[in-house]
Amino acid sequence: MFNLDPVRVPQKYPGKRHYKGPNAGKLSGNPKGKNPSDVWNIPNVKANHVEKTDHPCQFPVALVQRLVLSMTNEGDLVLDPFMGVGTTAVAAIINGRRAAGAEVVRHYYDLAVNRVKKAMVGELRIRPDKPVYKQCH
Repeated sequence: MFNLDPVRVPQKYPGKRHYKGPNAGKLSGNPKGKNPSDVWNIPNVKANHVEKTDHPCQFPVALVQRLVLSMTNEGDLVLDPFMGVGTTAVAAIINGRRAAGAEVVRHYYDLAVNRVKKAMVGELRIRPDKPVYKQCH
């Protein structure tokens, strides 16, 4: 299963139509957006990033969020056996999935629990994933 629609990139020129030929007047691209490219441009978590915790190799919620959206459905369980500070669980929760995870470092586990609790009530600050193009309506 792969859910393409939640991770589509908005069209650069929405509403663009073929000018001539057999498809003249028809939309030249999928109105839902185009397939994501092979390269994802997602800023990493640096010292001044709103998501930064004490974990030395933390990754942004936006990275795992695309995977959660494309490979699970709402209500599904997302398992992260090496949870760290709970980024995968946060991405799952803010997208209507359930989350489970394990972490052996107590400090990281405590940070993860705190982040998950904040995510559940909408209080966790994250940098939202930005589409490559802004959609104009």
